[in-house]
Amino acid sequence: MFIASKSSLRRLAGTVSIIMTKKTYHIIFKNNYYKKSVGFRSNEHKSWNLKTLANVSGEFGGKTKEGLNRLFKLSENFDGDIRGVEFAIDFVQFFNAQIQDKHLFYQHSNERILAYTKDILNDIPYSNYALQETQIEIAETPVDLLNQEWEGNCNRVGGNPIWVQEEVILICPNCRCEMDFIFQLDSGLPDYNDQNSNEIMFGNDGILYAFWCKEDLISGFLWQCT
Repeated sequence: MFIASKSSLRRLAGTVSIIMTKKTYHIIFKNNYYKKSVGFRSNEHKSWNLKTLANVSGEFGGKTKEGLNRLFKLSENFDGDIRGVEFAIDFVQFFNAQIQDKHLFYQHSNERILAYTKDILNDIPYSNYALQETQIEIAETPVDLLNQEWEGNCNRVGGNPIWVQEEVILICPNCRCEMDFIFQLDSGLPDYNDQNSNEIMFGNDGILYAFWCKEDLISGFLWQCT
């Protein structure tokens, strides 16, 4: 009998890493935090007003002690591999990585987040202001939104990514296995830069995608836009 190793299973197909994330959730923001009208995405879409889970919350925005821009950290009672894990990124590095056709990775250890990718030249300026701090809640995604189009609230955790372009699966730079897709954040999130209408844009009205290797505790990021 052939018994596949975990690493070989993760390499069998591009969909495996997505299937391993059991459920899909929407990130729900407090009223008046998010404009809810990014690009052509409707502020009337049902995905903005889903019923949230009791006793599950998260910290969103601000800066980490390493000076990175915190994305979010979900509470310990979240039912998923990323509960209690803080995710953060340097937006200047992120932008320059995209321009240089590279992916940005971070190593998580001892409550610290350090850049794993070392070969990015930050020679093009980009806004590196923190996202405005707030508390978020999580709503389990209804069946009819599991394969949501690029519309409404595109800030999600787990499930199938809402790809703007083609599907991409990041490879862990340490173990060389496929990473799990874990969340995505949409453009238009409010930041502290009043020179850009207090909105961050991932390229041209695009989406940030995050991946996770739970064996090596490495996060990876890319964005797609039109």
